[in-house]
Amino acid sequence: MTQIADEHMRAMRYADALAAYQAAWVQLQDQLDEKQQVWLLLSIANAAVRLGDFEEAFEALLVLPEHYADSGIVVGNPLFHLLVGLSFHGLKEDPDGETDNFARALICGGPGIFFGEHPSHLERMKQLLRPPAELGTWTGYEGCSRDLLNQATGYLLGLITEKIGAAPPYAPPSGT
Repeated sequence: MTQIADEHMRAMRYADALAAYQAAWVQLQDQLDEKQQVWLLLSIANAAVRLGDFEEAFEALLVLPEHYADSGIVVGNPLFHLLVGLSFHGLKEDPDGETDNFARALICGGPGIFFGEHPSHLERMKQLLRPPAELGTWTGYEGCSRDLLNQATGYLLGLITEKIGAAPPYAPPSGT
């Protein structure tokens, strides 16, 4: 079922993809483990963002910290924070929430997580945040929690690979 939704995403049929992901959620939620549930909710949010249905995206994203905070793959997940920032941006209701989540996306995933998004989001964050002291630049910075993307599947796996320029697995930060 999610494979059909993934194919719709690849064909840029976002409404069909969103409907298919939502149907998968209704039918499969109880059969999926916690990590699969998280990635399906992120797929729903991503499809909704690409469709321009920011309210639907935000609803899916709100479930994640509320019910899956202990999964170890939500808080600090650069894709999660990117999608929250894009949803806030689309809703035009919470500029502070937008800034906070785009900043988290950059810090957690590096500049690559913004690949394919409107360049103004990354440029604004680069103006607001100083680059990591050890590099002195954002160029080459890989983020502090890219490893939280390692369990991505389906369309999101391809999207993340395209954004970052390399497929998972991503190594955890040094010292952990």
